[in-house]
Amino acid sequence: MKNPILLFAIAFLLVQCCPRKDIAIRWQEESLQFVTSGVYARIKPVGERHALVHNAGNAALIRYSEDHCNSWSAPEKIAECEGYTFTNCELLELASDKLLYMWNARPHSGTQLPYKIMYATSDDGGNSWSKAHDLYIAGTDFKNGCWEPIALQLPDDEVHVYFANEAPYPHSDEQEISLIRSFNDCDTWTEAEKVSFRKGCRDGMPSPIYLPHSKQIAIAIEDNGIKGAFKPVIVRTSDSWKDGYVSADDSRREAVLVGGYSLHDTIYAGAPYLINLGNSHTLLSIQSTEGREGRNERFANIQVYIGDKEARNFKKCSTPVPTLPADAQALWNSITQIDDSTIIATMSINGQKNRQNGIWTIKGEIKSI
Repeated sequence: MKNPILLFAIAFLLVQCCPRKDIAIRWQEESLQFVTSGVYARIKPVGERHALVHNAGNAALIRYSEDHCNSWSAPEKIAECEGYTFTNCELLELASDKLLYMWNARPHSGTQLPYKIMYATSDDGGNSWSKAHDLYIAGTDFKNGCWEPIALQLPDDEVHVYFANEAPYPHSDEQEISLIRSFNDCDTWTEAEKVSFRKGCRDGMPSPIYLPHSKQIAIAIEDNGIKGAFKPVIVRTSDSWKDGYVSADDSRREAVLVGGYSLHDTIYAGAPYLINLGNSHTLLSIQSTEGREGRNERFANIQVYIGDKEARNFKKCSTPVPTLPADAQALWNSITQIDDSTIIATMSINGQKNRQNGIWTIKGEIKSI
């Protein structure tokens, strides 16, 4: 009889030594669909279904899909408040099954109300929601606001909410990435702490993931100090930021697009969104003017790059909507893996003359190559 321990050891060595198959994304043009008016949409798994969060008008909304994101329920209002527009909506299902819904509260002009990061929770899978709570309060001036909240839960159940923050710099145009933590399932929160800051610049739009292989936290941000116009970078930590914030020249600040994928200084490439793709890859979407007629976000289109399991070596750029008109834009995009072989991109498309403008989605097939 063959030795089962020896066979297992040989199999293990083969898995470790043989290179993993590379992958590509094939965007399914036939799946491109208009969902609704609105902006800043994200799709997240919730139990056996998917939820789409977004804003339309002043309200933070949620819709659900029971059929693999092919169709969506009518919108349900999570929160609304006089004097504010609620936008930058995000959602996270926690290990306890609680849902954490976050958004950016932007005051209407002339109200003298403060910019805020707010949240609500659900203990019953989204059937009912708590009242809205303030998580962070910034200044009343547009140049001293707070923006773009997004949450991450670590394996020990600690919850992080990251956001872009101008409030610590009332006399400059600088901006940092701030972090607020909860150690008790979002019942209470810590004070904000700085985790990323380049002096004289504007670190913005954080998108964090946890890397299980290296036990690191990696955050994709936009950085206007690394190479001309905004470009995506990754900032990372191995000990949950006990090693301090990531400054301009810190080795933990890494350019994402390098080598043959490096972009010219004049190309704008902002609003990154980073996800784990299974256990062997990561995906990064950006809004980019590469190949477009203009050089600011007014002309940007969504592009998606494939990285390795440590959120490095991003390559194989693909464009989910290559037919986007030259004077249109696909902005504030996000990507989600919805099953082992499928991802979905969510885009806020405007400027189209022959199609509806608002929130669109398109699916992509994950293919081994």
